[in-house]
Parts: sequence; C-alpha cells; structure tokens
Amino acid sequence: MTLQNSNSNCLEHRVAAAAKIFDDHGGFIRIVIRSHVQDKDLAEDLFQDFFISLISKPLPRGLRNIKGYLYRAITNDIVDATRRMMKYRAYMREYAKRSNRPDSQKTPREILQEAEEAEIALELIEKWLPCTEAEAVSLRYLDSHKVKEIAKTMGVADATARAYVNDAIDRIRRLSGDIETQVAE
Repeated sequence: MTLQNSNSNCLEHRVAAAAKIFDDHGGFIRIVIRSHVQDKDLAEDLFQDFFISLISKPLPRGLRNIKGYLYRAITNDIVDATRRMMKYRAYMREYAKRSNRPDSQKTPREILQEAEEAEIALELIEKWLPCTEAEAVSLRYLDSHKVKEIAKTMGVADATARAYVNDAIDRIRRLSGDIETQVAE
C-alpha cells in the first residue's frame, strides 16, 4: 500500500466517523448551535463547519460522554468563529476608515508600522490591565463599540462597562506617567 492510498483510507475513515456522529447526534448538534446563534444562515454555516472540524479532529477513543464532548467542541468552535468574525470586522472598519481619509496615501511600510505599533499597544494593555478592563478597552477603541454594546457583549450592566473603560483609561494614564518618570530619571 502506498502512502497516498494510506492517507486516502485515513481520510475516508475520518469522513465516515464524522458522518456517523452526525447521523447519531445531528439533532443535538443543531440544537446546541441554534441555542448560541440566532442567525439561521450563520448557524447552518457553523453546522457544516463543525462536520469539517470532526473530520480534522475526530472524537477521542473510549469517550464516555459523547454529548458533553460535542457540546464543548461546538461551543469552542462558535467562540473561535465569533473571534474570527470580530477580527475581520475590525480590519474592515479600519480599512474603511483609512480608505476615506487623506492619510490613505501612506506607504505600505508606514501602514504596517502603525499596525505593529497598535499590536504592541494591545499586548501591553492585555498584560497590564485586568482582563475585564482590557476587554472593555479593546471593544471600545479597537472595535469602536458604544458602552451599551460593550455591556451586552460582556454580559454586564452599562454602568459596569463604563466603569471598566474609565478604570482602564485611568490605569493606562498612571502607567504611562510612571514610565515617563522612570525614563526621565
């Protein structure tokens, strides 16, 4: 048997295993996805993507709680898909902003440098701020969300979301002041 035939047989086996899981648990999979995603088209896309996910990462052997495993895998896939969409939307918003401004005449090198600086700033924010504050600042200033949207995304009250953003800004100001003081000394 050649390596190519072996790989083909392995892929066929994985597809058959995923198809069996969908035959046995397709209704459960669809219910879990629909409970997390309101958009029917997106839910259908996630349903199809989950089939591909099961092909690339089959269920572990000897698994006792298949539905529990499937639930966790589905929710992880939904979280990953949501992050990808949010990142894509942020990139598209930034592209739209840049394409409508006079500074869109910047060279690709300048644009890349600004993107790298923004990435470094985001890493520092995530490193030095508590998770809730970092998430709130990211949603507010990177994704251009309003306080109500931040609150909804984070599952907190509007006042709490506003406090997270304000506390984060205060903390950033204090940290930047400390850094400037240390540099001056």
